[in-house]
Amino acid sequence: MAVSFIPSDFSGVVELGSPRSHQNGAHVNVSTFAPAYSLHYKQQKRTLSQQYTLVGTRLDNSVTIITRHDNRNASQQQARIGGTIYNISDISPDDSNNAIRYDYLTLVKITKGA
Repeated sequence: MAVSFIPSDFSGVVELGSPRSHQNGAHVNVSTFAPAYSLHYKQQKRTLSQQYTLVGTRLDNSVTIITRHDNRNASQQQARIGGTIYNISDISPDDSNNAIRYDYLTLVKITKGA
């Protein structure tokens, strides 16, 4: 059974990319997000049971988004949504033979100093 979404579900835009290190004015190496491309996404909602299961785990502060399948997703390490940068914890690509396929990306918010 194929999962189907309507186009209006994909109302958000996520930028996918990787961290890039550069020196600031004080000659200190800092890491910044370097976007490679952007995609429309739909945020996956979790049930209360799923949310309770994640409490206290490394995925406690995570979100799951759905994008149209794109082979480039597998090589990306970070995502930016509305100015917030996330590490891509997991990518579940759709490897079916369906004409329209979706990838599920689990994103964990980056907290400075942690």
